[in-house]
Amino acid sequence: MKRRLFMMWTILMVLFESGCSNRTELNKLGIINAIAYDLDEKNQWVLTFQVIIPKSTQSKSGGGSQSPVTVYSAKGKTILEAIQKSELEAPRHLFFSHTQAIIISRRVAEYGINQLLDSNLRSYESRENTNVLLSDGDASKVLEVLTPIETIPGNAISNLTSEQGDRQSNLVPSRIHDLMSIMTNHSASATLQEIKISGEQQGQTSLDILKKTRSMAVMKLDRVGVFKQDKFVGWLSRNESLGLPWITNRLKKKTIVFSCEGEKQNDKLSSFLVGKSRTALKPKISDGNLLMSVEIDTKGSFIETACHLDLKKAEALNRLEKYIQEQIKKEVELSFQAVKKMKADTLGFGDAFHKAYPQAWKKLSKNWEDEFAEVKMDVKVKVTIQRTGMIDDSFSKISGE
Repeated sequence: MKRRLFMMWTILMVLFESGCSNRTELNKLGIINAIAYDLDEKNQWVLTFQVIIPKSTQSKSGGGSQSPVTVYSAKGKTILEAIQKSELEAPRHLFFSHTQAIIISRRVAEYGINQLLDSNLRSYESRENTNVLLSDGDASKVLEVLTPIETIPGNAISNLTSEQGDRQSNLVPSRIHDLMSIMTNHSASATLQEIKISGEQQGQTSLDILKKTRSMAVMKLDRVGVFKQDKFVGWLSRNESLGLPWITNRLKKKTIVFSCEGEKQNDKLSSFLVGKSRTALKPKISDGNLLMSVEIDTKGSFIETACHLDLKKAEALNRLEKYIQEQIKKEVELSFQAVKKMKADTLGFGDAFHKAYPQAWKKLSKNWEDEFAEVKMDVKVKVTIQRTGMIDDSFSKISGE
């Protein structure tokens, strides 16, 4: 009997004492929402952490006297040293598993981001779907801007690149696992979307600005940075980047503005909303020449127009579809020529040739940059207007203008 009582007492003690010995209480964690990577003049890493302030974000009134986030910066010869030094300033243990966005400065990108990716790949707290963006100036400045609509600025940054819901996908988003995957492919070149501060940044770092109806500064997406291996090599302008999602089959929704007269470009413009798109790459090698056929099939809706056309007639719709096709071809060709000039295959052409011609690829891959610069591209676009809305004529025609 005594033995049984002893066994039961031992089991109860084990149950009550069990748990994670290395656990950290939630109220002792500093939850990081975004990280910025910079380099100083001596090429030391400067890490800036945007940490959520729980008491402020839990306010039901949507505002208060305290910022929803605070920002810490630390410097080190390595990334880990910078993180450890930040612990000397942060009153809570920094927790990385909720990081929504990583901002990389152009200086870091030109130096090379292999060490940054290595650090993230080794850490068990890192998220593989964290959004990565590029800043032309100091990346830390981006984390200091407060946003009136989204309480947590890091969430606002992440939402800018989100493809969820009705957001248009004519951007070039990149998550950290995409970046790692592309950079391990020696024939491919990665791209990162630029994030910039438009307006007077200093005023947007104070809570007082949230009491006004118009922000003094906003975060916006602009150009696209191009990499070769792990180093930044140049920018694509906004217009030069528009064709990338078409070619890489990543476009889901986008507005196309085109003229009622096609190439004549008059002031009567229309909008076509792409609802569905599919792109097929068909490589071909002929007499030693590399040819790539880009076949785009897109469907969508006619949203607005100033054209005096009878949309009940098939010939009118066919005419508009032709104009839309011309506009898509322009965007695709502009992007192709831009990356071709950089000798940076951001389009997946290398992978397409590898799959179609595995034997020939053994030779092509040895000098793919130069081979890519010689590729000729043929674009075929099929556009289908599925819906024209609730009226057949433009309102200007109905009103007799």
